[in-house]
Amino acid sequence: MENENQNEELKNPPKRRPRKKLLVQISLITLIPIFLMGVLFVLIGMYVLRQSATDEMFRSLRGSAVITAEYFSSIHGIYHMKDGELYCGDKRMNDEISFLENEKLVFHNEMSVFYGNNRVMTTLVDENGKSLLGTIHADNRIVSEVFKGNIVSTEKTIIGRERYLCVYVPIYNNNKVVGMIGSAISMHDFYHMNRLLYLYIILLTIVTVLVTAFLISVFSRHLVKRLTVIRDYMEELVTKQTAEQKMDEIAFRHNDEISELAKHSISVADSIKTLMGTDPLTGLYNRRAGRQNLKKLWEKAHSDLSVFSIVIGDIDHFKDINDQYGHDVGDTVLIGVSRIIRKHMNEESFAIRWGGEEFLLGLELPREETEAIIKEIAKEIKREAFFAADKSVFHLSMTFGIASFAGQENIDSVIKLADDNLYKGKNQGRDCIVS
Repeated sequence: MENENQNEELKNPPKRRPRKKLLVQISLITLIPIFLMGVLFVLIGMYVLRQSATDEMFRSLRGSAVITAEYFSSIHGIYHMKDGELYCGDKRMNDEISFLENEKLVFHNEMSVFYGNNRVMTTLVDENGKSLLGTIHADNRIVSEVFKGNIVSTEKTIIGRERYLCVYVPIYNNNKVVGMIGSAISMHDFYHMNRLLYLYIILLTIVTVLVTAFLISVFSRHLVKRLTVIRDYMEELVTKQTAEQKMDEIAFRHNDEISELAKHSISVADSIKTLMGTDPLTGLYNRRAGRQNLKKLWEKAHSDLSVFSIVIGDIDHFKDINDQYGHDVGDTVLIGVSRIIRKHMNEESFAIRWGGEEFLLGLELPREETEAIIKEIAKEIKREAFFAADKSVFHLSMTFGIASFAGQENIDSVIKLADDNLYKGKNQGRDCIVS
């Protein structure tokens, strides 16, 4: 029952799994981390870019604020407020708004002048275009720090409804801090200025991921193809029971683990071929493998009109040998007979253990030459000394039937003719050759 199930599996092998399954698995294993790394690269790149751009912007804001503060600190006179406007001595400072506007054009940022914490001059306007002149700086900590003579940089300042990057520099009058210069840029404008850099990072990451994915895809396909060659080689061996296929050279293209696997697969395949095609007791072809050789012999004869002969031999009185000496001695007889037969076979000949004590020989020779070889085999078998368990010696003989290809419809017709000749020999008293 078990053998029937095995044969059924060989005739109807399970469907192959899609070859793309391994490729998909490799792609998922490699591309998902690459995609995640790409996302991480974008996030880190944008963070680093933002920090770098922020530092650079603070330097620019600081430069414009320092220049403006030095200008307002260099004016002679005492700063004071009059009628809601800033004066330095008799000089009306609101007339210097053109200086702030020029700074805005040069540095592309908003400028404000504070007297105390009151915004007395500014280029800032609200969303309706109204100047923010006269507004109060709400962060007393910044004002306090600047009035201590420090320069303060911050990105947390809210002006109107918008967030700004700001740098505040003190204005000195008679060696005393009386106000401050605020240089600012809105976060919206800041991000707008750097949008191309963000876009370049994203595009660079996408291109890098795509190129990497392509290279991995090419490598994976090559890897899977090499593994598939090995899989197909073994599958061909198991499902078709053939020993003719060769491993594709792509499996050995690189000196790596897959190449080693291919070599081991060939070694395993050779062992499997031997196990599948060899009778374990005699070492001759078993009936299944012998059928393949008979098929090739038949096809060759039809393709090049060559001649071949089939010989079936049977050990005379083998049952009596088993009954008298035991099955172990019977196995020794089968091994000895097989050794003698194998010795007389050449590259164009083969021997099969056809049944229990029956042997089938295929020879690419005409009947006369075949008969001469069989006579030599029969003589040598009769001369061979076999030993029983008690060390006593006995001899045996064989009967052979020979048939040669003569245009029969199929190989079984030739085999049947050889088998018929064998039984003629048995009926004639055995120990003979009938052709």
